[in-house]
Amino acid sequence: MDALSMLFDGFVAVLQPENLLYLVGGVLVGVILGAIPGLSATMAIALVIPLTYYLTPTQSLIMLLAAYNAGTFGGSMSAILIGTPGTVSAAATVTDGYALAKQGKARKAIKGALFSSCFGCLFSSIILVIIAQPIAKVALKFGPAEYAVLMLFSLTIIASAAGKSLTKGLLGGCIGLFFGCVGMDASYTIPRLTFGSLKLSSGIDLVVMLIGALALSEVLKQVETVALGQTSAQLPEPSCKDDTRFLKSDFKLCLPHWLRSSALGCAIGALPGLGPSLACYIGYDVGHKTAKHPEQFGKGALEGVAAAEAANNAVCGANMIPLLSLGVPGDTGAALLISAFLVQGLTPGPLIFTESPETVYNVYAGLILCNIVLLGITLLIYRAFTKICSMETTIIFPCVLAFCVIGVYALNSNLDDVWIMLFFGVIGYILSKFKFPMATLLIGFILSPLFEKNFRRALILNSGDWSIFFSSPLCWLFWAATILSVFFIVRGKRKDKNLQDGL
Repeated sequence: MDALSMLFDGFVAVLQPENLLYLVGGVLVGVILGAIPGLSATMAIALVIPLTYYLTPTQSLIMLLAAYNAGTFGGSMSAILIGTPGTVSAAATVTDGYALAKQGKARKAIKGALFSSCFGCLFSSIILVIIAQPIAKVALKFGPAEYAVLMLFSLTIIASAAGKSLTKGLLGGCIGLFFGCVGMDASYTIPRLTFGSLKLSSGIDLVVMLIGALALSEVLKQVETVALGQTSAQLPEPSCKDDTRFLKSDFKLCLPHWLRSSALGCAIGALPGLGPSLACYIGYDVGHKTAKHPEQFGKGALEGVAAAEAANNAVCGANMIPLLSLGVPGDTGAALLISAFLVQGLTPGPLIFTESPETVYNVYAGLILCNIVLLGITLLIYRAFTKICSMETTIIFPCVLAFCVIGVYALNSNLDDVWIMLFFGVIGYILSKFKFPMATLLIGFILSPLFEKNFRRALILNSGDWSIFFSSPLCWLFWAATILSVFFIVRGKRKDKNLQDGL
């Protein structure tokens, strides 16, 4: 009962007019920056932090959390409207979101993404309030071996995302794994595949690669379309009112995916180092496997948008579990939030629950209320985004190119990032011409360093003995999940082949 009264006090504190104003400001900054390719939720936090130095801890933290949550959602708007994810976490949303937009259902897709995002974050916020400490204790038991087997399980997503051609999907995943190896060796800090470049010694930035492979490649395809005198990919108008509405039937269709993906996002967010970029793909993959009509995925399935967005936004609340309980950031955005705590004289970790419990419960209340504010603001401004992105592609895509260059350069103020983006733009264009699924390239790239780092750490800790990967119940659990995943993927591919043979 004491916890409930403190949570109620947290709501009272956040709903003070001045505090609420900072919450609204954080949401606006997050949505706008998240929707611009290259300017991620992490950058939204980085830009807001200097503004919070002279604020109270509650004002500072709720503003930053609002920017973080809204920025994670904001990436889905550009993903749906122009096929370019504003943030890494919206990469999986492109597949079905942009397909829906090209069917004249952009508004429905945005509403679906918005409701999914709010549901996911609200779900994880409630989980955070109820079972923060028990989940943190489980996460504390994860060592390098458990993480390595978990990453191996995650790699099976590549086969699931391969589409019709398993060969092309696996090859695309291998290309992603290869580029993920660029930089310093994970264990011995020896440069690999850097060709003498100091820039490449730190590896390839995920945002730079993402913008190049998805956004710039799309620009190049549009340039080709215009050059050949073909019809441009301008978004069509809705054919009926239902194409703009999120109907009761859509709610019933998406609810199971919201629940599953939110639970997955909570589990991933509670494990430090994984983040929303992985959650969106795992959520999308599970949604694809459990859908009543999986053949619609990739062609404009609202379920695909719901599964991806609920998962990546559930990470936002769940990331606070290791941050508050252990003082360990779940991703780069959470790492910036730790610096905000320290600026306010607060040290995240077990002691914060006894030293400053009122701040903790204010954070809980801010996370929950943030979803209501995000819902209201987005419903007010999304039509303006839709109108902008319905302009001629000869106008909109040069603007996309400009945002890509500005966003990538702004990451590190380094022109080399722009050249790397151009390189991956060409790679993405070539792969798309040969019908390679881009999702497999991105999954391989994201998982490559995570798998290698934990795999090699585990072997070093156990003097090269591979038995460490079978040494704990958690390892066996992930091995079982991996085997089951491969089994269902193979069975699904055989079913697809039999259906094609029967036609």
